[in-house]
Amino acid sequence: MRKQISQTESGPSVGTLARGLDILELFSTEAPELTQKEISERLSLPVPTVHRLTKLLAERGWLVRDPSTRRLRLGLGVARLLPAVLSGLGMPEPARDHLRALAERTGETVNLAVLEDGEVVYLMSESGSRLLTLRSSVGLRLPVHCTALGKCLLAQLPEAEARRAAGPEPYESLTPRTITRWRKLSESLDRVRREGVAISHEEYEVGLDSVAVPLAWPGDGPVAVNVSLPSSRAVGRAAAELTSELRATVAAIEVSTGARAA
Repeated sequence: MRKQISQTESGPSVGTLARGLDILELFSTEAPELTQKEISERLSLPVPTVHRLTKLLAERGWLVRDPSTRRLRLGLGVARLLPAVLSGLGMPEPARDHLRALAERTGETVNLAVLEDGEVVYLMSESGSRLLTLRSSVGLRLPVHCTALGKCLLAQLPEAEARRAAGPEPYESLTPRTITRWRKLSESLDRVRREGVAISHEEYEVGLDSVAVPLAWPGDGPVAVNVSLPSSRAVGRAAAELTSELRATVAAIEVSTGARAA
């Protein structure tokens, strides 16, 4: 659905910028490539307008057109902003080294995420070496009510603020284990606050588990780090060792940011 431009966006230049941003926001893990017609339909924009805007975005490196299919995808212009984003959030590059080391030791995928507009947003992701492992992308957005990262991020907020961030009930049911009501979610958040660790056991997707712990850092807003893995490997002693490894990694990152004394 096309977004409504506010009065402050009503000028020609600002309106053009808003439409360009709308186009970039259409691209996601579920829709990594789009045609001009698809963009036109999703934003209710005339095809000539889409053609003009995508041409400019491609010239600036924000979009890339596949020469054989003519489909568009995000370009490296987006990737070039990531270091500046992380720097602005106060996350030094050594944090990535710690995440990568954890992924190498465990063979599992490790992610760092923040809370934005009631969603989990991935800022860093390091894939493990196991043959059966999960692949995550920077910028990926996931719901907060059924993911370990989401619950870990919500648990760092005051109760009322956490409930607002979780959104209206009932929450979307993705598996038989998904929590769909605030009362149950609130109980889960209390447990995360007591134990310092959040767990999602097939709540977001059947066969997928995740363990997350909060990360203290100099920037504003809650941050968390998780390990995602197949449910078959998240059992017994292996799960306990994974949680221990995750806690140690977070402690090391906090020392590198100055959030924790060495």
